[in-house]
Amino acid sequence: MIPVDQALAIVLDHTPVLPAEEADLVHAVGRVLAEDVHADLDMPPFDRSAMDGYAVRAAEVARAPVVLDVAGQVRAGQWPDHALEAGQAVQVMTGAPVPVGATAVQPVEKTRPVDGGRRVEILAPVEPGAHIARQGAEVRAGERLLERGRTIDPATVAVLASAGRGRVRVGRRPTVAVLVTGDELVDVWETPSRGRIRNSNGYAVLAQARWVGADARSLGVVPDQSERIADAVRDGFRDDVLVISGGVSEGAYDLVEEVLARFDVGLLFTKVAIKPGAPLVFGRRGDKLVFGLPGNPVSAQVTFDVFVRAALLRMQGAKVVSRPRVEVELLDAVKNRSGRPAYSPARVGFEAGRLVARPVASQGSADVVAHAQANALVILEAQQLRAEAGEHVPALLLGNFLERDGSA
Repeated sequence: MIPVDQALAIVLDHTPVLPAEEADLVHAVGRVLAEDVHADLDMPPFDRSAMDGYAVRAAEVARAPVVLDVAGQVRAGQWPDHALEAGQAVQVMTGAPVPVGATAVQPVEKTRPVDGGRRVEILAPVEPGAHIARQGAEVRAGERLLERGRTIDPATVAVLASAGRGRVRVGRRPTVAVLVTGDELVDVWETPSRGRIRNSNGYAVLAQARWVGADARSLGVVPDQSERIADAVRDGFRDDVLVISGGVSEGAYDLVEEVLARFDVGLLFTKVAIKPGAPLVFGRRGDKLVFGLPGNPVSAQVTFDVFVRAALLRMQGAKVVSRPRVEVELLDAVKNRSGRPAYSPARVGFEAGRLVARPVASQGSADVVAHAQANALVILEAQQLRAEAGEHVPALLLGNFLERDGSA
């Protein structure tokens, strides 16, 4: 049984980064940027007005109120047809180019039209440079805007569009095959008979893989029979990653390791010191990755989040592959009698400016309802049998941290 950090390092050391491909900007959101992006133009590309108002020479209105001739109007998308001369003002709209010779823009609220708009009274002085966004103030041409390894979100799309990038290089989505084993499992539309349960793992793991950008497919549920498992595993090797849930412990019907050995899968570890989820298999077959997750539903979800998620992000070239880890103050006590580091479901939120965590009452590693209420996993180390309310402990923030109302 190896520590979590060592297991994660092994996974990442053996995870290849897939070749990049091009994507249209409109389809790039959620993908991982596979190139640095540089500005092709200054931003802004010209001196532009930050307000609706009048472009003026600041020195001429220093003793305002002052009346100036209105020498035209410039809207956003137009270009001034002449420079600003002494005694003149030019009406400008937000985003419009500022005419040569203007040193400030006076907002319209501090002006008053005169002679039917042919002249304007500037009611107050204005500082030189006021309300003008200077060319290149945000970014200079050639400057790096975005670094490879970043996941493209809507804000990133705006930057790419501003840089004229209608197409962009992104990491290829890994393909993932998800296999679930177990004689006790029935599908979601079936009513389980005595001794049987519905298959939640297949759907949860499939969703987790897709949530992190993978192109995932289901291999279905197979019974605890070596040949049936082998047939499904053979099919799964068509993909970049094979994830198997169930059959990885040491029981008489835990057959996954035996089947993987037939296919010459090089196993790199088979147990990790983590609760929930100690039985955890990771190996390689050529350039294919294989994960064997526990059959208990919460164990499968937690080990996916810690290990498989990181590998799938690394394959896409992501710079950050692990969940954010923060320190939280416990609102209630947490116990750990497993002898392993324990990752317990909790609700993390802000209370009086403090990041606090309230443990979620759980019936164990099969309690998917409790896990669904959590937005974080609080961590107690192996030797830490109990943490009291008021103590500070580390926590992994889950992807739903902000979506599940952010309250403890």
